[in-house]
Amino acid sequence: MGETFVRMPANRDEVNLYTSLGEALMKTQVVEQALSHSITLKMNPNETKERADEFLQQKQRYTLGQAIKLAVKEKLYSQPIQSELDAFLEQRNWLVHNVICGNEEDFNTGLIKNELLDKIHSIADKAAIIHRSIEYDLIGFCESKGKDMSKIRTVLELQDQGMRIRTKS
Repeated sequence: MGETFVRMPANRDEVNLYTSLGEALMKTQVVEQALSHSITLKMNPNETKERADEFLQQKQRYTLGQAIKLAVKEKLYSQPIQSELDAFLEQRNWLVHNVICGNEEDFNTGLIKNELLDKIHSIADKAAIIHRSIEYDLIGFCESKGKDMSKIRTVLELQDQGMRIRTKS
């Protein structure tokens, strides 16, 4: 037990991989949070804040897969959003459980292939898109309940325009 390990500094490829993995995982967690908040509001539109907060606390413990199953069971989302969520779950599961499988040799040599990074980046990008879809869906839900969401909608639309402008540069 008294073994000492000498840590080797990560090379540029490894740092890029770790940063990309971190970004993808964080964006995935944002999707999970958005989903649990959306489920809470959609399933408890007339509850007090206290009761909704209790429900939210329970649902925040759900994995992405559990939350998606609940959404299907309760028919909370349109088919396009539900399909996006289902496809994203597969990508998220690969990221969390299988990113190393098939890439062990590359990891061991410190040579990270661009295809792997591209796949991780696409998961991060897809998470951001799904997050935004959930936000717009929730805005529509609130509007259907008579809430004025015009200010929130304007903020999101301005953010979306800013994101498109940055990606064009």
